[in-house]
Amino acid sequence: MKRRNRPGQMGPMVVDRRRFLQLLGAGGAAAFLGACGGSEETTTTASAGTSGTAGTTTTAAPQAVGLDFWLPGGSDPFCGAFRTVGDNFAASGSGITIEEVLCGVGEDEDFTERILASLAAGSPPDAVIIWSPPVVLASRGAWAPLDDLMASSTYSQLENWPEGVLSSCRWDGKIYGLPATASSYGIFYNEELLESKGISSARDDFPKTWDDLKAMSAEFVEWDGDTLVSAGFIPPYDAIESAIWSATNGGILYDADAKRFRLDSDQNIEMLDYGLRWLNEQYKGDWVALTASGNFTGGGYVDDNGRPPAFHAGDHAALVNGFWFASDVYGVEFDGWERWNVAQFPVGPSGTSTASGFWPNWCAIPSGSANPEAAFAWLDYLVVEGMREWFSQVPDIPTNRQAPDDLFPQAIADQRGDEFASDITRFFTGQLEVAAPMWTCPVQDFMHDRISEAIDAVMLKTATPREALTAAQEASQAELDDLLAG
Repeated sequence: MKRRNRPGQMGPMVVDRRRFLQLLGAGGAAAFLGACGGSEETTTTASAGTSGTAGTTTTAAPQAVGLDFWLPGGSDPFCGAFRTVGDNFAASGSGITIEEVLCGVGEDEDFTERILASLAAGSPPDAVIIWSPPVVLASRGAWAPLDDLMASSTYSQLENWPEGVLSSCRWDGKIYGLPATASSYGIFYNEELLESKGISSARDDFPKTWDDLKAMSAEFVEWDGDTLVSAGFIPPYDAIESAIWSATNGGILYDADAKRFRLDSDQNIEMLDYGLRWLNEQYKGDWVALTASGNFTGGGYVDDNGRPPAFHAGDHAALVNGFWFASDVYGVEFDGWERWNVAQFPVGPSGTSTASGFWPNWCAIPSGSANPEAAFAWLDYLVVEGMREWFSQVPDIPTNRQAPDDLFPQAIADQRGDEFASDITRFFTGQLEVAAPMWTCPVQDFMHDRISEAIDAVMLKTATPREALTAAQEASQAELDDLLAG
């Protein structure tokens, strides 16, 4: 049950404190951390003027400023899109040009470590896109707080961001990034397979509770001896997605305000126990046999053994994935069917409402940026005005509520038509409004690894849900406490 990284994107990177201080250099580390750990002086805003929209203001742009903008990587068209947006921004009369767009650092260097090295050298880029949660390096003083700049911006005021998504940028009460795009999660299902059992395929009729989803799943489970030949829904097993299932059961994984993990809460123990009972009832209690039978747990992608997904074969009724899969689903040929749809997550026994999750691209301004005001003006433009160009290359959902709302992936439209593609995009955009807090922990990857170990232990029956989650809780809290102690 390994954790799946989002296809086409690196997993979040956590740099441990020892490595962080090595990169900064022992002589300047203390001074750097003291200077960059939340100073208001780094975010002094320019005078505000009246914008074209009532009730909003815009930061007055500095004149003749050139910016360096770094990205972790991406395809040539994706990287080129930011040069196009930069040219448009310069042509808009901002007085700001994007002098350099660094897109990736090659196989022999890590992007995060290059940023840290630039900070240590006193020559950071002006603005960056990051794939690691802002809190990871904000807790180490690497990013400038953005609160004042957001307050006087054209587009980036607090009310223009879904709170669950913006929470991924908040550390110690301040905001250290903008969640520019965030693909949310849903449950993909085979409409034709449901209809073959006399089950409504309408999104509004999809199961609303865990019990209902489990009952629906049972309709499709079929074994041939010890070989699973058809599955309904596989019990939750993914560490990242566990934040969603926890939320739908009234729980949380991590309390960012208290800086305390809640992995072994009653709601989360119940969540893992529910998945175990589901495995026992429908999949013979045998995770090894389930995974050996076919590609039922690859998230709809060809797995590491080269096996095509059971979902595409019509042998798997429903699975969890993100908005990116709505396009990626056509990377594998469908076997005799074509109509799929998506639905919200059902509610657990201790929950009261649905929830979703998300996987963002964040923007940030390094501490010590020579042009923080101009850098923020660029990011403010990018997260709204630049979204058409961004989306045309990588169809991630713009999270800012002022961004264009008529975008949809062409890959879906080519297969199912514009109306369906628009509907799917609206659905996933709406999921951002019910997103559970995620990516809020400065030891995020460590936590995910411990959750993965807990899931493995429970599904392979080497520990009870309580034992496994207690071990994950204790290890994760100790790691965080060690970080915070400095």
